[in-house]
Amino acid sequence: MIINSSSKTTRRVTLGRFCGGAALVAALVATGAAAAVGTAAPSTAGTATPRPAPSQTRPPGAERLPVKAIETILQADGRVSESGVLEVEMDRTDLHVSGGRPRVRFKDGFQIQNELFFQSLGRGKAILNGDLALRPQEIQPVIDAFIAQGLTFQAQHQHLYDLRPMVWFVHFRGLGDPIRLARAARAVIARTSTPLPQHSPPNPTTPLPVRELARILGGDATVGENGIVTVTAPRTDRIGLGGVVVDPDLGVSTNIQFQPLARGRAAVIPDFSMTASETQPVISVMRHRRWEVGCLYNQETAEIPQLYFSHMYRVGDPVALARQIREGLNHTAAKRA
Repeated sequence: MIINSSSKTTRRVTLGRFCGGAALVAALVATGAAAAVGTAAPSTAGTATPRPAPSQTRPPGAERLPVKAIETILQADGRVSESGVLEVEMDRTDLHVSGGRPRVRFKDGFQIQNELFFQSLGRGKAILNGDLALRPQEIQPVIDAFIAQGLTFQAQHQHLYDLRPMVWFVHFRGLGDPIRLARAARAVIARTSTPLPQHSPPNPTTPLPVRELARILGGDATVGENGIVTVTAPRTDRIGLGGVVVDPDLGVSTNIQFQPLARGRAAVIPDFSMTASETQPVISVMRHRRWEVGCLYNQETAEIPQLYFSHMYRVGDPVALARQIREGLNHTAAKRA
């Protein structure tokens, strides 16, 4: 069944798994999840990690995000998951990027995007977790804008080592009034050449087997522009970020993208989300399957447990490659297929 988001226009059409909002709220209330900013101590590999213990518990029935207002400020459409997380993507259509071996021209909607995730914490507060795709000359002005806007600069890195032109990604977060957060993010994005406004294709289609990919990977699948399929395989453990227990849809789970190519093939890039103890088993499995490992990095600060992310690349039969990715996911706390 095709499920449309609550947004009037959506960036993607969504199928398959959604993380249940009512179940999440009940779990957060039962475990005393918090909504206040705090500083989390980093975990140590191979040892038990403490759970975040912020001071403010999210109340039942916390208000929803002001989705339309956020979209208007950001000048881009969003998608709301069933758990209530708003995701807004902005394609860097001004950058014409290729990468990988064999080299593939990345179409709009594939990898080179700004991504912003908003989660309501109740009582007029939200947490924003995001990343921006940047040209080298945009990096320092963007960092300065983070500082000026009171946002937390979390990471700076590349995703794949052979992109042409090279694109850098910076991660950031913020906590507070969601409208203020949206305005702060928009002020930062103004320091880039991201084309705005952006709107979704009304009825995107793809030649790829969307439902089968979602079933194999154990996540929800979305179809975007140029037939690109994105599957998110949610983590099932409890993640704290900046003193807040966050939803797995807040950009902390494994994300897999498929770009259709000729003769039934696809360019596939999984972005694995892993704890320290999960990194070596996942990377070993994927290298055994001849995946190119593009990077290994942290993308958030004050995170419990600390997560590591790795973008990988292969071209081939999308179903066969999805099964190989599932082998890697089986070594993580991702939802089972």
